[in-house]
Order: sequence, then C-alpha cells, then structure tokens
Amino acid sequence: MNQVYCINKKTKLKHLSMEHYDYIQSEYNNFISINKNNKINKKNKTEFMKILAETINTTLSNLYNIIKDGLISILDSELRPRIEFNANTAFNKRTSKSIVSNASKLIVSNDFINLVIHEFRNPDNINSIDEIIHDFIINRKDEIEGLETVCTTTFYKYIDNNSIDLKTSELPMKSKLKKDKIKKTAKRQKGISIDQRPFKSDDRTEFGHWEGDTIVGSSKILNSGAILTLVERKTRFQITIPIFDRTAKSVRLAFNKIEKQYNIDIKQVFKSITFDNGVEFSDYLKIQKKWKMDIFFAHPYSSWERGSNENGNKLLRIFLPKGVNINDYSHSYIFNANSLINNKIRKILGYKSSLQLFNNELASLAI
Repeated sequence: MNQVYCINKKTKLKHLSMEHYDYIQSEYNNFISINKNNKINKKNKTEFMKILAETINTTLSNLYNIIKDGLISILDSELRPRIEFNANTAFNKRTSKSIVSNASKLIVSNDFINLVIHEFRNPDNINSIDEIIHDFIINRKDEIEGLETVCTTTFYKYIDNNSIDLKTSELPMKSKLKKDKIKKTAKRQKGISIDQRPFKSDDRTEFGHWEGDTIVGSSKILNSGAILTLVERKTRFQITIPIFDRTAKSVRLAFNKIEKQYNIDIKQVFKSITFDNGVEFSDYLKIQKKWKMDIFFAHPYSSWERGSNENGNKLLRIFLPKGVNINDYSHSYIFNANSLINNKIRKILGYKSSLQLFNNELASLAI
C-alpha cells in the first residue's frame, strides 16, 4: 500500500483533509475492484482496513464511518449498478454534518442555557456554572424535563465564542496575578502541632474534625468586628459566629453560642479543631478542657493546611468584603449569608450541599 500520505504523529487524526479522502477513494475502490470477482474474505478486508487506517493515521472506527458516508451507487459500462466510495460525497457530508451539529446544538439547547444564565445571575447565587448545570441534571431533573442540555465544557466554549448572553467578565473567582510574597517574621507555633494529628491532611473519612479561623473588619476602623468561622472537614459545613472583636476571650465565649445557634451538641459533633496561629486562639486550653475536644495548630503562615476553612472564608467575603465594619452588619444578615454557603451545590461533594451531608451525619449519630 502506498505510504505517501502517512502522517508521522502519535495522535490519531479524527478530522482528515480532502487529500486523505482522495487517498481512501483510490485505495478502497482498488481493493474492491480487485476482489469483485471473488467473495471478499471478511478477515482480509479487516486487515486491509487496519492498514489503511494506520497509513492515514486515523482510527479504524473513523475510517469505517468515513466510507459509510461516502458510498454511492453508479452504473458501469454495461449499465449495471455498482457501489463505490466517493471522496467528495464523504468529505462534504461529514464537514457539513459537523457544522450543522454545532450550530443546531446551540439552538436546541437555548432554553436550558437561558435557564442556567438566569440562575447564575440570581442575586443570591454563589454557585459556579458547573455546579448549576449539574444541580439541574442531577438534583432538579423535573425542572428541565424535555430540555436539551449541554455540558460545562460546551457552555464555557459558548461564553468564550460570545455565542450566548453571558460574558467572561461576569464569572467569579477570576485568576489574579500572584503578588510577590512578603517575607514574614517567624511566628512561634501554639499548642499541639498539626503534625501530631492522628489522621493525614487528605483523610476526610471521619466526621467531626473541624478547621477554625477568624475574619476581621477594617484595620482602619476601631472595633470593626470579627467572625469566628469553623468548617467541618468531611462535609464542608460551615459555622459562623459574629464576635465584637478579635480577642481570645471573644473567641472562647463564641463557643457558648454554637449549641444554641446551630442546635448541635458540641461534645458529640466536635472531635478536633485545627486552628491557625492567630492570637485570638490563645485560650485554646480552656476551650479544649470545657468541650472535651482535641485542638491542633497549623504551621505559621501555612493557610493551605486549613484549605476548607480558607475556601469558606473566601465565600463569606462575597457578602462581607475586606475593609468593611463587620459590626455594621446584623447577625441575621451574616447567618443568612452562611446559610447560602451551606446550601451551595459543590462539585467536590458530588454536587450535593454541605447542609445535606451534615444533616445526614447528625442523623447517623442519633441512631
């Protein structure tokens, strides 16, 4: 078989050029012509097709589909019909099929796309495009019954191509240029190190292990408030308790509000907490003694060791931007913001919410 059209690439080419189609026509029709007087052996034809596919650097299944799209019936010199492969027929059919398919997909899925955009632009929404799409497909099937859907990748392609009414600039969590790291003075680690935790950082199989931190208001405003944030590692369920200031006493007293505010038994639900090294956690021994839990501390300036907590803080900052006076916000506003975060559909949780999984864990404790 002539090797002139062989393309020396490791990857298989699904979309071939017209030159490839002409080569297929020449080789295939020649093979059929040579064997027309004999019954074509299936094994021999399969071997021929494998060699042809390898020569033009495509898959065997793609080659079969190309030939299927290019088969036409013609009359020979004796006006008898015969079937042969026509390169132009196959090329035009397959290229037009691709164009029509892409355009028609956008048209038929327009209702679903607009539904996703409407949900995304809801003032209370904090879900990503991916989370909204999968929420509809997995959890809210009845709302999209009869609608043609698209996957996340296709949706983002439509955004990039300006094919739909949603701009890239509207998407949250845009990547930013990393600022030069500021060299920080060494900080002494408090209490028991995270290195002494009885489980690894990537182990989230056991319920009841938490990560803790505080977010604060403006440094330019006296007593601009703070919030104690606690995130359960397995379910990513978040607890927020507003505190007047970022002191050890305020943090310690905040734990007294958790049981009442969230209707949970701290001693049953909290097995351990991993804090950062802020001064506000200086009373950790009193918290540990009263609530019978283990307390560990991440390494100084190592926020990634409390990744779930840091992510929860970022979500909370959507509602409480840096530089504000947190004491100006009502407790109900803060709790409602936290509720939206806990009801958020998360890809990492299999497109379920933290609240749903947290309640499942509480139910299992009650059994």
